[in-house]
Amino acid sequence: MSIKETIASAGRNLHTIIITAREDDGSTETREAEPYSYRITGGTEKFFCYDIAKGGTRNFHVNKIISVEETNNSFTPRWEVEV
Repeated sequence: MSIKETIASAGRNLHTIIITAREDDGSTETREAEPYSYRITGGTEKFFCYDIAKGGTRNFHVNKIISVEETNNSFTPRWEVEV
């Protein structure tokens, strides 16, 4: 299953994801998040989610996402899930 397919599955099931992505400084971050939407900003596709540990929204350049895993942890949507 591709990264986008995994995110879509988690969104349909209202499950959180474990996402690992490369940061702008070259480091990698792994976090648990609620999946919400994709947007094109500045000509780049970004994935928007809610970072559970940090308690706020976060976005990732789609091309910098390394891996995504759907968890069995359910969430109540804060906004419309569009993934």
